[in-house]
Amino acid sequence: MRVVVVGGGIGGLALAHGLTLRGIHTDVLERDTDFTRTGGYKLHLGPMAVRALHQLLPPERMARLRAASVRTDAFELAVRTHRGQLLLTAGEVESGESLDIDRITLRRILAEGLEPHLLTDRTATSYDLTGDHVSIRTRPGHVHHADVLVIADGAHSTLIQQLSGGITNRPTGLVGIAGRTSTSALTHTSQDLLRERPSLAVGAGGVGLFTSWHAPQSSYDRTGLTEGPPEPVVIWGMIATEEQLPSDFRNLPSPHLAELAAELLGRRRWLRDLQQLPQRSNPQSVGAFRFLAADPLNVATWAPGPVTALGDAAHAMPPTGGQGAATAIRDAAHLTAELARAADGEVTITEAAASFQRTMLGYAPQAVRDSLEPVRWIKASAHPVARVALTGLLPAAGYLSATVRRFRR
Repeated sequence: MRVVVVGGGIGGLALAHGLTLRGIHTDVLERDTDFTRTGGYKLHLGPMAVRALHQLLPPERMARLRAASVRTDAFELAVRTHRGQLLLTAGEVESGESLDIDRITLRRILAEGLEPHLLTDRTATSYDLTGDHVSIRTRPGHVHHADVLVIADGAHSTLIQQLSGGITNRPTGLVGIAGRTSTSALTHTSQDLLRERPSLAVGAGGVGLFTSWHAPQSSYDRTGLTEGPPEPVVIWGMIATEEQLPSDFRNLPSPHLAELAAELLGRRRWLRDLQQLPQRSNPQSVGAFRFLAADPLNVATWAPGPVTALGDAAHAMPPTGGQGAATAIRDAAHLTAELARAADGEVTITEAAASFQRTMLGYAPQAVRDSLEPVRWIKASAHPVARVALTGLLPAAGYLSATVRRFRR
């Protein structure tokens, strides 16, 4: 069996590791030439994703990944007001080891060891399916042949539109500006607020802010793992309704994006300790993106066959749920298992693809729904009536939540 994976993101690279580990010939077609060209934001990999990685990666690769991550056994997310008051905490339902890692580091680690299988500077434009044979056309002028094509090149994939017969996701109306700030650049009060746990703050006016203190035991650069822990950073992402940003926001230089985020937080009277994050960020770390989401009622509606998809290509979700990368990794583990069965002659490729799609539909639509819930909160806060209500109710809820916690101690 010969498999071609289009897209060298988290899900595509994890799948390639799983397939090659099982002796299945796999090529990855990737449009980038530099695997650090990706949003440098923090990813949370819950217990199910970590178990999936153990199934997909060689032991030495998994050891590198864990060394470059922050390990937790009970992940919690704090929900705060824009003034920093704690409203509530939400934790994972399933217990077990979780890993927090930044996207660039994870992509580097997953790309290593796959060099013979990575074909870079290949942008897939279309495919042809003739019987059981798939031909994939890429720029600049290459044709690749496979028994199985896996579309893993993200929410903007042209191949997934060909497979599905139309657009598979739409803008949510929210945009993000994200970056990283060295903790040494922050005041002590900012550090105390942000160190405790990751948080999502929501304020009136259609603005939110995700923050996460990131302090792995080892850093990872082009030469591999380095000795000793790097300086901790806070990885942050400001979320806003799209009409609050210039129409060309995605083309703005990184320093201008940081200024824009700081200005918007200041205009909405966010706590100064939170305004410091974009104000004092590493300007070159800042990027902007639109939030896209699939319709959870219409995920993976294509007919099973030699062409399938995983990750954001199959079920795009905004980062507000923190589940995109973890869900793509789970996809990769399930698809690896099914294609291994097909390679061993236990099932046909079509049967393997059908089984994968049924399994994926058991968790991916719910992940999309969960990710859309904070989108609804932030969008609701942009309406004038809700803006007035939230201005009064969020501080009151923070006070009530604090009172309840005091009585519980």
